[in-house]
Amino acid sequence: MAVLLIAITAIMLCAVVIFFSYRYAQKAHNSIDHTLDRILAGDESLRLETTGEDRISKLAHKAGRVMDMYITETQQTKKEKNAIQEFISDMAHQMKTPLSGISMYADLLIEGTATTEEQQEFFARIKSGTDNLQWMMESLIKMSRLEIGAIQLSPAYQNIKQTIFDSITRILASASKKNIDITVEDFTDIPLLHDEKWTQEAISNILENAIKYSVPDSTIHIAVEPLPMHTKINITDNGIGISRSDWHLIFKRFYRGKNAKSTEGAGLGLYLVTLIMEKQGGYVMVDSDMGEYTTFSLFLQNELK
Repeated sequence: MAVLLIAITAIMLCAVVIFFSYRYAQKAHNSIDHTLDRILAGDESLRLETTGEDRISKLAHKAGRVMDMYITETQQTKKEKNAIQEFISDMAHQMKTPLSGISMYADLLIEGTATTEEQQEFFARIKSGTDNLQWMMESLIKMSRLEIGAIQLSPAYQNIKQTIFDSITRILASASKKNIDITVEDFTDIPLLHDEKWTQEAISNILENAIKYSVPDSTIHIAVEPLPMHTKINITDNGIGISRSDWHLIFKRFYRGKNAKSTEGAGLGLYLVTLIMEKQGGYVMVDSDMGEYTTFSLFLQNELK
């Protein structure tokens, strides 16, 4: 009799356990099903909604974290897609002008009605357009490789004077075409943290801009000014100047100042300068007065004492 009673009791306990286990499993299933429905529906309010430490609450919490990750990745993908579309649109716009010019002058040459003098002029303009496109493509390649880290700068503490003079050498031909003098104020050579090759690229880009927007027979002045943490390399021209409203915009990719529209350019040089300086712990600033002067200042880190 006692054995039978124990058996019945055991069966009843098993039944109770099975019943509550089934209820718990059903509740868990319903909670999971509801949580997944909310994920599929894109419910951004999915969060831990109970303060308990049971498995269902933990599951809801983890599901919420998965949702957060999904939303973040989706937003980042959308942002990157928009950036790529904007980049392609800007690039197409910048290439349109030189390509149109090349096509027009080629058509005029094909017609065969141009004089010898006109032919020479058309060939010169085609050469200028192709040079502009080549420079643009080279700049785009440098820019993209710097942005994604495919190019790694190797900044080291080394004297700056030779870097500056090598930068000037790279643009002497452009300066001579407009009879522009480039002067360097005497200074004591000092070691600064910089990658020699890429700093030359940055300085020569600033100098090319200065030449482009300066009048013939003018002067571009370079001065080096030591500061407590950085050393400032000032490059000053007496060209058209830059509107104060453009100061924070001219370093953006493809941006060109309002008063620079009539001069050929792609709006890549200063953006490259910004990338190069940032990659070696420096930065660039501008100061200008319309019609009077423009000074670009490159800041490089001093050697630690």
